[in-house]
Amino acid sequence: MKRTLFFVLLLIVIVVSVTQFTLPSRQSTQQDFNDLNYEEFKSGVRRLRDGSVEVSSLVNMPEVTSNMFRWWFTDYLQTTEHYKMWHPEDHVWMDWEHKKSGEITGSHHLVHEYIGGELSKLRIQFALPQEIIGYDPSDENTVVLCARVGELDSSLNIAEMCHVAQDTPWGIELRSRFWLGVVSDREAAKWQNFLLSLVANNPISRRFTVSEIEGLALQKHCIEEMSYLGDLLPTIYKQ
Repeated sequence: MKRTLFFVLLLIVIVVSVTQFTLPSRQSTQQDFNDLNYEEFKSGVRRLRDGSVEVSSLVNMPEVTSNMFRWWFTDYLQTTEHYKMWHPEDHVWMDWEHKKSGEITGSHHLVHEYIGGELSKLRIQFALPQEIIGYDPSDENTVVLCARVGELDSSLNIAEMCHVAQDTPWGIELRSRFWLGVVSDREAAKWQNFLLSLVANNPISRRFTVSEIEGLALQKHCIEEMSYLGDLLPTIYKQ
């Protein structure tokens, strides 16, 4: 019986490993932001080689500029009332920690929001793009906001994300990507995070802890909130 169980588990590991090898890597998909044409970027949800789930959304925002998009985060978004304007159905509460006026990197956005009908309490920790995707796609026509996403009620980070807003003649194209299942403890020592990564950041563990269904719910939420924002920004910015 034990021998049979061992071979079944071994077969599962082999099948998962072979399947994962055929999938795109997270590093290769991160490079999509380096392609100014973004011809291959599409909204979607898919499993990656490292087992994480990648969520992509593409939202067009007519009459919005990349500077307006940055301004929303760096200056305007201050209260729960503002936050609810961003998504009246899903957004419940917000606050900031380590926030400086006119800046976003280093700040922590504390939020309560519904995703897929479940209340999520999150700490969104804005970081340099280089820390998340390894380079900075920003230029005079492109604004990039990247962050680690963690649980608000614990010290666990569970995902990474980037929003890339690129100016066009008619407005901006906003490309967002989330990588679910990127686990770390923001309060732990390096050696503790190393051990945590061995346990949590592997294809098999991620297969059991992160699902494409969660990704679809997040994609729906992101497209909705960014569509709301696209409608709001031209008027609010003029005021």
